[in-house]
Amino acid sequence: MKMKRISALLLAVTVLLSAVLLGACGKDSGNAAYEVKVVDAAGNPCSGVIVKFMQNGTQAAMQPVDENGVAKKALPKGDYTLELVYTDASVTGYVDPATAVLSADKTSVQITLYNTVSGEGTDLFANGKDCKAHHVAAGGTYLTVTKGERNFFLFAPTEAGTYKISIDNKDMKLGYYGSPHFVQDQSVEEVTDNAFTISISKSMIGTGNTGSVVLVLGIDGAAEDAGCILTIQRTGEPEYSVADEPWTEYKTTHTPAPFTLTLGAGEELTYVDIMGTTEANKVVYNEADGYYHFGTADGPIVYMHLGKGAPYVALQTVIQGDGPVGGAPIRHYFFDADGNFVKKEDYTNILTTYFENMDEKLGIYPLTADLVYIVQNGCGGWWDAESPDYIFDGCNPEIGWMFALCYVS
Repeated sequence: MKMKRISALLLAVTVLLSAVLLGACGKDSGNAAYEVKVVDAAGNPCSGVIVKFMQNGTQAAMQPVDENGVAKKALPKGDYTLELVYTDASVTGYVDPATAVLSADKTSVQITLYNTVSGEGTDLFANGKDCKAHHVAAGGTYLTVTKGERNFFLFAPTEAGTYKISIDNKDMKLGYYGSPHFVQDQSVEEVTDNAFTISISKSMIGTGNTGSVVLVLGIDGAAEDAGCILTIQRTGEPEYSVADEPWTEYKTTHTPAPFTLTLGAGEELTYVDIMGTTEANKVVYNEADGYYHFGTADGPIVYMHLGKGAPYVALQTVIQGDGPVGGAPIRHYFFDADGNFVKKEDYTNILTTYFENMDEKLGIYPLTADLVYIVQNGCGGWWDAESPDYIFDGCNPEIGWMFALCYVS
């Protein structure tokens, strides 16, 4: 009998416990599964973010996002505002507050994390005055734009490609105003509906000590200080550009060797007058001695002043710079009669070899066929009145290439 009473008691307890458990499982607990996905402006999931679920100014819970940028949390049904915390303290971002909310009826949301700008900015001279410009990166950036002013921003692409640049505030006006060295008054690209596209070629992306091209973007403010999203999106590969074609070294016919010249008593160097007539300033090659002569084949030997004391333009200064000012290469693009690209030729290294072998004191070297070819091609715009490189104002274009030629008189 005792055993039967114990068994009956255990059975009663088991039934009671089962009833309790069934009641608990069947009853609505009042919780909801909330889900937040954090993405960047391109829609890619963000990492290193912790989502804080706030209710009435108090933190109700927090949850880091997973590898998909998703944070899931079971919480009592209700209204929540979302705040983001970054595991890297140097990271900042902007979220539109209107998108960062949850409710009993809205249990999932995707919020976009935008870049922001910080710091004092970079000095820029634009519209006739000094101003500041902040750097922006590809992607989406939240900007605060000052009313009634043109606000400037700098974008230095790190990858070649075609980029679409736009803003989302129709009360503002976007423009592209050139480079930091010369900020133009009018946009250099046509902007439609506050958007434009631009192709950035490989040659425009910096390598080594050469920096990338920097675009000056301007946003004209609205009637009041306001915010906007600046989106810089790479949409594809860059357009073809001959600038991306490789440079070829000019193949010389003469190998420069050390040269010196001693002027006799009363002798001096006389320069060709490029403002004069073609007839009075002839340079003739004499095959018998292998030199160029002034006037006739038997006239005085012609030299080219390559050093920094040359008249008009010193090729050595152009290439090697002067003091803290860096130099630039001397090169030329070739196209056929139909305008098709042929080649790109570089004369910088061979000219540097001439500098190393010219008369150290006078800065001159006997004129060679190579020097004639190099100057006529690499410097051609200097005496061409139709060229943007025109600098020999009033010269005779037929003899402008002789600007650094001289002879002993």
